[in-house]
Amino acid sequence: MAAKVWTVRVKKRDHTVEVKRKPWLAIGEIKVDGKLVGMFPAKALSLGLFHKQQPFEIAGVPCILKIKPGIWNYSYELDVDGEPV
Repeated sequence: MAAKVWTVRVKKRDHTVEVKRKPWLAIGEIKVDGKLVGMFPAKALSLGLFHKQQPFEIAGVPCILKIKPGIWNYSYELDVDGEPV
């Protein structure tokens, strides 16, 4: 599965947020500027019927990755400091 990538500006600096699901390992990874900042379960049934929220930070600013499992794949939404990207 291809990674989902955002470029976000935090504290006057651009950062790259990348989310990638690794189904063969049953995990998902969140990377900021190439560095691992969080992981989440990525089994087909591990998230249940409702979306999950995974918090992390970019330069001390709170972020939330919203993970929404679908029948065949996952979709993601990103909030940075309470605002959708």
